[in-house]
Amino acid sequence: MKKVIIVESPTKAKTLSKILGNEFKVIASKGHIVDLPEERFGVDIKNDFKPHFQIIKGKKKIVEYLKKEAEDAEIILLGSDPDREGEAIAYHISRILKRNDSKRVLFYEITKEKVKEAIQNPTEIDMNKVNSQFARRILDRIVGYSTSPLLWKVVKKGLSAGRVQTVALRLIVEREKERENFVPEKYYEIEVIFEKNGKKFLGKLKSEERLKDKEVVENIVKVIKGKDKGIVKEKEEKEIKVFPYPPLKTSTLQQECSKRFGFSADKTMRIAQSLYEGKEIGERVTGLITYMRTDSLRLSEEFIKRTRKFIKENFGEDYIPEIPNIFEKESKFVQGAHEAIRPTNLELKPENIKDYLNPDEYKVYELIYRRAISSQAESAKILKKKIDILIDEYLIEVQGQNVLFDGFYKLILEKPKEIYIPEIKEGEEIKILEVNVIEKETEPPPRYTEASLIKKLEELGIGRPSTYAPILKTLFDRKYVKREKKALVPTELGKKTFNILVPEFKDIFDYEFTAKMEEELDKIEEGKKEWIEFLKEFYKKFESEIEEFKSNIKEIKEREKEKIGRNCPICNRELIFKYSKYGKFISCSGYPECKYKEKYGDIECPLCKKGFLVKRKGEKGEFYGCSNYPDCKFTIIGEPLKINCPECFFEIISKIKKNKKIFYFCPNCKKYFKKIKKEAK
Repeated sequence: MKKVIIVESPTKAKTLSKILGNEFKVIASKGHIVDLPEERFGVDIKNDFKPHFQIIKGKKKIVEYLKKEAEDAEIILLGSDPDREGEAIAYHISRILKRNDSKRVLFYEITKEKVKEAIQNPTEIDMNKVNSQFARRILDRIVGYSTSPLLWKVVKKGLSAGRVQTVALRLIVEREKERENFVPEKYYEIEVIFEKNGKKFLGKLKSEERLKDKEVVENIVKVIKGKDKGIVKEKEEKEIKVFPYPPLKTSTLQQECSKRFGFSADKTMRIAQSLYEGKEIGERVTGLITYMRTDSLRLSEEFIKRTRKFIKENFGEDYIPEIPNIFEKESKFVQGAHEAIRPTNLELKPENIKDYLNPDEYKVYELIYRRAISSQAESAKILKKKIDILIDEYLIEVQGQNVLFDGFYKLILEKPKEIYIPEIKEGEEIKILEVNVIEKETEPPPRYTEASLIKKLEELGIGRPSTYAPILKTLFDRKYVKREKKALVPTELGKKTFNILVPEFKDIFDYEFTAKMEEELDKIEEGKKEWIEFLKEFYKKFESEIEEFKSNIKEIKEREKEKIGRNCPICNRELIFKYSKYGKFISCSGYPECKYKEKYGDIECPLCKKGFLVKRKGEKGEFYGCSNYPDCKFTIIGEPLKINCPECFFEIISKIKKNKKIFYFCPNCKKYFKKIKKEAK
């Protein structure tokens, strides 16, 4: 009897084949096999939003192969990922194969025991999940297909306006505007260094408000410096418990990998997918982690029992809490019966399987492993100390802490911070060593990083586990956002897109409205709402905003004109900035009657001081050259930076990436540098 399992990933198919042997033939669809057409809208709005799905280009051979293998199969199991996306893949495969008898299997972890358990308990395709995915896909197609051409009319062809990506862009641009409008204020802190028994410790002046007046600060310092000792006015000690960190879910995995390792959300998910789908460990192949697209913090009772036993055997009974730690709370955002991301086998300790993983896989696996086991350990105990020392009329606060019991920190390999304070009694006199004034400045709100943006999107209820990485990838691919170190900075094109879309579509790109859309999609998945009804409600509101935009297109184009402050040398009309696939350029506002244009770049040519450095393509690839070519023939390889050469002080150097390494090159003295002090912002 021929039995076939169809999954979406070749790696997953390979792992399952090794686990199941000859019992099943496991084949891969290599992702989706059908989608809405690329070249046309593909949604019949008047016919209840009927989608016209078609086989994706390049997938015909795979579809023929699937049909051939399914033709004489008595059992067909559809094992795509256990989420909405996977459910839609399973549905489309069953329709194309015309096999209504095909069953669904859900692999939450790919281990021998759990795979066989899933196969013995097949289910039907969950049409609520499928309908929810249809609704999301159609919703995104409607928004993208309707708003993108409007952007083309105002800015340039080829721009994309995604439903959720525009809201993410909005967060980044609005934060940038906050920073631009921020006015820093200078303030001062007064630090006092004390000494007892030859050991120093630090205190800070207690003040209800920031000290902004330098003269006031100088008077306080003068008084404190006039004293040799301070008197301990009050002493407070308090023992606190630090509860373990929860196990990881999709968003926190992406955040932690961004903060610790500098990984993009997309890279993190690719690594996690490989750990989930299986690795060869010695003579066996197994999935190392549970399914990684989850918004749940729940751990199975079975895993908790195993973990408690593991902690007792490896760390001792003191490290096990009386009752298991529970992190899952009722949340309207949590989907399905997923667990948190955890290791499938506690015996596969990171250090024992390091040789079977590449360095990045090892980092991610160790993080998941330690967060999962430490979540079930005992809380740490910290003794917090606070002392107020009176000097004349001024109170100096000294804070410290000691670790009484490291608890879960021992399992996660972190050391809680200790701040030394000597044993001191109330009324005791303490010697003053130094008084320092620290000049500070208020800082603008920080730019978003990938980690903090994902956290914010999750807080707002925007997006779901499977969407965070694609949202960010799209923003980078469309060149709406760039990275400066870890910070997300909107490009000029990103700001332009925001300025056009957000004021005109007040509802569609509103934070609350977007979160509500996610809630409605969840309701469809739960069977509490009809997907066609949902789309009708959305489209009624959206259609009116589209029509209003079209009626205002002339005013919007006029509003968004970027004037450069000089006139066209041919027809004397205003020169304005425009955008093309090659970037920003200067054009006559009289186009198409007048076709005058100039190239433009952000960095002035260091040779002629008249043109700008613009990206060009040559026989050997991309380079930067002066926009004043052929009058000026200055060129530079790599990305130009406004930084003086550390050797000859030439005003520009270039940043070159080769074999994943970064070098800096001076076009004047022709020298290479591995590091420079400061990159241009």
